[in-house]
Amino acid sequence: MNLADGHELVIRAAIEAARPDPELRVDEWAEKFMVLPKSGPQPGPFRFDRSYPARRVHQVLSPSHPCKRVVAKVASQMFKTQTALNWIGALMHRRPRNILALEPTDTLVKRFSARVSTMIRNVPELRERVAAAKSRDSRNTVQAKDFLGDATLYMNTSGSAANLAEVSAPYIYGDEIDSMELNVDGEGDPVDLAEARATQYANDCKFFYTSSPKTEGFSKIDELFAMGTQEQYHVPCPHCSHLHVLELANFHFQRDPDTGYMDRAWFVCPECGSEIDEHHKTMMLRDVEAGGLARWVATSKGDGTTISFTMSAFYMPVGAITWLDLARQYANAKNRLARGDHDGMMVFYNTRLGLSYKNSESTTTAKQLQDRAEANPPRVIPAQALVVTMATDTQDTRLEVQLEAWGPGMEHWVLDYIVLPGLPSDSPEDPNSVWARLDEIRRTPLLHASGRAIKISADSIDAGGHHTQDVYNYGAARAHLGCTVIGGSPRPNRPIISNSPSKVDIDWGGAKRPGGVERWMVGTDVAKDHLFNRFHLVEGPGAMHFHDKLPTEWFEGLVVEQPRTRHVKGRAVREWIKPNGARNEPLDLSVYNLATAYRLGLHKWSALDWQRLRDKLIPPTGDLFAPPAAPALPPPAPVATVAATVQTSVRSAEAPAQPPPTPVSSPAPAPAPIINRAPPGGRRILSRGIS
Repeated sequence: MNLADGHELVIRAAIEAARPDPELRVDEWAEKFMVLPKSGPQPGPFRFDRSYPARRVHQVLSPSHPCKRVVAKVASQMFKTQTALNWIGALMHRRPRNILALEPTDTLVKRFSARVSTMIRNVPELRERVAAAKSRDSRNTVQAKDFLGDATLYMNTSGSAANLAEVSAPYIYGDEIDSMELNVDGEGDPVDLAEARATQYANDCKFFYTSSPKTEGFSKIDELFAMGTQEQYHVPCPHCSHLHVLELANFHFQRDPDTGYMDRAWFVCPECGSEIDEHHKTMMLRDVEAGGLARWVATSKGDGTTISFTMSAFYMPVGAITWLDLARQYANAKNRLARGDHDGMMVFYNTRLGLSYKNSESTTTAKQLQDRAEANPPRVIPAQALVVTMATDTQDTRLEVQLEAWGPGMEHWVLDYIVLPGLPSDSPEDPNSVWARLDEIRRTPLLHASGRAIKISADSIDAGGHHTQDVYNYGAARAHLGCTVIGGSPRPNRPIISNSPSKVDIDWGGAKRPGGVERWMVGTDVAKDHLFNRFHLVEGPGAMHFHDKLPTEWFEGLVVEQPRTRHVKGRAVREWIKPNGARNEPLDLSVYNLATAYRLGLHKWSALDWQRLRDKLIPPTGDLFAPPAAPALPPPAPVATVAATVQTSVRSAEAPAQPPPTPVSSPAPAPAPIINRAPPGGRRILSRGIS
């Protein structure tokens, strides 16, 4: 080699050293460098053959792609977090800039940070660029990890405006943004606050937002998705190759005719009508780059800077949740919805379909309920019901009482509504007091449609208002009779009845007195949702029945409140609002009766539990309100001989036929036993509420 050749070699080496690394898209980086942990479902090198739809999401996250915002509104456990990790890993390796990752809670911050640490350990190219984790080194902590290029990955909660104001970063990841506060410390939307941290980077920035949606009308991921291209993943029909979306409208399932269990689920092609079984899914999901036909198809032009995706759990790869599992979950949600329970369908929409859910409440009017009132006499328990509860509301000049009967599936009947004038401040020992009249109602058995007499199993009395101590005194003396002192809780999402009571009796030293009165908290908002969601039911589990002797004012008081959603500290809070001056005692008493039924555990009873109680309380007699049975026809007369005919004729002439004997009335049945109760101070209800 001569001197000229050596000089040229040095120049070439210098040029190569100064040349930037060739551009690697995020999807290319993931397949080349990412190593999944051994604890995951697919350990080892990352491959898109387990998640073909995620490839395009990776591609548009690449710094070279012109889009500014990427939105993934997809079902739970699809590809959100792994895509974010691949993107962050590629940035730390090839594009060192500050990165801000936001989670709704501290717990999720710690969980995401742990996954980042695992990624760094598994990928040598990242391990050599990130500061080692040392107890006295603040460069690698749960909330911050420094890496080469004077850059830092910050991982914070979105609930503090300070967390969003102190960091400048061109790359921002927002996880589960529908669970974030809508207004952070009164300073605005967390997404807007986060994007303000990238102001100085102009077009050299990228934002990635992911979430399973929540409530329609209050979903931030819905809002961001609508700003973008709204892309859906189209897969080919294995029979006609027609590209289409796997939608719920084309999803079918069937039950085994012998066992009744669901045993098959499939899709129907919207073009040729052929059935598509799940074993076709691997071929259907393969995208163009993998030799298949599937592809993302945009349904909107968007704002020009946002690319958005949506995908349901129907696209889960083989080995994850199956179509049959999804069909069973959907069928169960439909059954619960038929009973007025929206929770199952909300979970299915949010976590499986990747769609926000709207509780389509049709407002029920007092007239609608009164028009369907039944012609049953008050205080008579219908044949289906077996348990009676009583609820009492205290007012300054009266007590208001409501009796309800309960049957299988929490179907219930309002037996009577009573107003007892009197002062709650009077002593219960006074035989003329309003409390004495309340005791008389409790002691009086009620007539069952079978003719038996059934006592009230349990009652509750509200300690709110201006006579709290009077209620405590009354309830403590009657706890052994099943009297429960309750208090309403306005806090959202409280259970219908608390798991345990609060002891409210104290002695002179301020200590809680053993065996004193206990107060059980009632989640009034949840209970009202429970009732209103079932007002449309006419019969069957969850239905509420009324007799036609109830006054119009009672029906108006039952539906006087209406739900409203307002924002508290940035979160949507649902609450029930009563118009000024309106009377809502019928609704309150219905809530208290529901809480009493839950206190007895009736919501947990099986059909066998109800049948056992029926066998115990009611003998096999007829229904008092059933129409009389048609008289039995006499047996056909035997073929008589001539001699017998002659004898019969002679006998008939000699004496008239005798009338049939009158049946002897059976004695009045004894009152049926009620549900046994434990003495005060211990648990009063055994398993399923049955002793």
